[in-house]
Amino acid sequence: MKKVIAILMICCFSLLTLTACPNLFPPTQNPDAEKVHLLVLAGQSGARGKALVGDLSEDDKEENVDVDILADGLPMGELGNIPGIDESLYIDILEPGYGDFPSEFGPELGIGQTLASAYPKFDAEYKTVIVKYTASGSTFTDHWYSTSAIEDEEVSAYLNLDQVNETLKGDETGPLTNNLYQLVEMAIAELNDSGYEVVIDGMAFVHGEQDAKFDDNMMIYEKALTYFINDFRSYFENSDMPVVVTEALTNSAKYSNTLREIQANVSKTLKNVSLIKTCDLYTNTFEPWHFGAESNMVLGNRIAAEILSYNDTRVIEKIEEDVINVPYGVTVELPKYVKAIFTNYYSGYVKVEEYSAYDCNTLGPQDVKFTAKTAEGLKEYTLKINVSDKVSYIDGQLTEYANAKKNTLPNGLGEVYLIKGEIGLYIAADIKDSEIWTYGENWHRGDMGQKGNNDDFIVYLTDGEVNERTTVCLSAANLLRVYGNGVGLDSDDVTLERNNMVYNKDISDYQYHVTTNGLANGGKADGFTLELYISYEALGIEDPDSIKLCFNYNDVSSTGSAKNAADNYLIKNTRDEKAEQNIESYYSINDLIN
Repeated sequence: MKKVIAILMICCFSLLTLTACPNLFPPTQNPDAEKVHLLVLAGQSGARGKALVGDLSEDDKEENVDVDILADGLPMGELGNIPGIDESLYIDILEPGYGDFPSEFGPELGIGQTLASAYPKFDAEYKTVIVKYTASGSTFTDHWYSTSAIEDEEVSAYLNLDQVNETLKGDETGPLTNNLYQLVEMAIAELNDSGYEVVIDGMAFVHGEQDAKFDDNMMIYEKALTYFINDFRSYFENSDMPVVVTEALTNSAKYSNTLREIQANVSKTLKNVSLIKTCDLYTNTFEPWHFGAESNMVLGNRIAAEILSYNDTRVIEKIEEDVINVPYGVTVELPKYVKAIFTNYYSGYVKVEEYSAYDCNTLGPQDVKFTAKTAEGLKEYTLKINVSDKVSYIDGQLTEYANAKKNTLPNGLGEVYLIKGEIGLYIAADIKDSEIWTYGENWHRGDMGQKGNNDDFIVYLTDGEVNERTTVCLSAANLLRVYGNGVGLDSDDVTLERNNMVYNKDISDYQYHVTTNGLANGGKADGFTLELYISYEALGIEDPDSIKLCFNYNDVSSTGSAKNAADNYLIKNTRDEKAEQNIESYYSINDLIN
């Protein structure tokens, strides 16, 4: 409905003013402006989409009348016998349901939001088309390898060459790479047949987390990714085509950090390849592998903003960002993409080129200048921030806790820090553990498979008695669970599921992030850090000074094929086996801060 109203407003505005003011909107400098623009989305299940349509806002559930899609792909169960492209497919309006199942979606919806702000349809039949080809659980070694990977003897030794396909141009590729090429060609052919000229604006590749489970896959991943990008560009005869690689979200594979390092290396090495960071985004609330609904929308908008930044035809009317709270005493990295309203009345994301400096040692509000490059060229805009000593910044860094009190976990397992914010509690921990378990395959409902399978940082807090305590668990797999009403973690799955306030969406005002170092799940690890914010309102706390807390690091270790889970309590007076059930175990919040 918002898009329809916007279009009606623009049409009325145009009739009244364009004749009298022919230069009201500056002419575009983009020679491809009148063509149909393709944005290609490819990859594993992160691209295919495991976020739930039911978790979308009502506005985001509406069809996008300005953007179309041509989509095909496979669930994981069909990778054993990969078919060709479904030739009955056709380009259609973008709407929810193009995920692994019709009840799910991927980044395409967010991509469409920002694409619409650049290329509203008005009276055109097509303006932008997302071409999406994805396959859950797919890898470079078996499915996505390209021609150059086959020709590289060191790489091809690790490839499943039984699945080689031949493209329409006679090149040999993996089966999914060939299908991707064919789907793009199908979109171009359908548009050409309708009389449209087509340009591929760029490609986004959301991929790698399945590969990151295996030694062999990671041995070739950097070369395979480089070849895949270069060969895609070569096939469609555009060596400068913008390509977006999205940073792997999960911690749940052995080589998750190695994968992120490779993604960063490739984006730095290849021209016009950008890495979109995801450390501020979240998985689904019930598993640690895939982007949740809100994060998928944000990711998609960032993808579109990044690709549009190479030749942005929009004109910014105003920046639509709230005040950003930043910590006192340390400079943090401000958002790379911000939301704007454009002169065509549409809103969408725009890429920030550069920020001016701000004074992190001066409390209070400040204006920060930034530049963005749109149809008007490189232009300066203003963003408001607020420097506060009552906030942390959930960014994977613990620098703002440098002067905070250290509260030491037993057995040399690290330190815990707290900030008593104005509207919520900030907790951070630096965990010293050389064996990190983030095993994401065992997730299920209840405690989401974290208990006994993944290292888990646990906070017990109350402003009354222990039978009213809230239990907050943040695993090394980066999955948050919050249980109220004194529910213990030894409860059955049904009880845990019924009382998980995150899973049940009973709370929303929280942020968190876990940064693991080194290898997980049997590899050489180097500990991890975590950051957590939850509002007092979400916790049912009226007086922050009344909070009492204790902590437990549930450390999973392995002996051969077996796993043990040992409790390591940070408590005040007692050494009970279930210390959280004894109020004498709890510290006053001010004891942990001062």
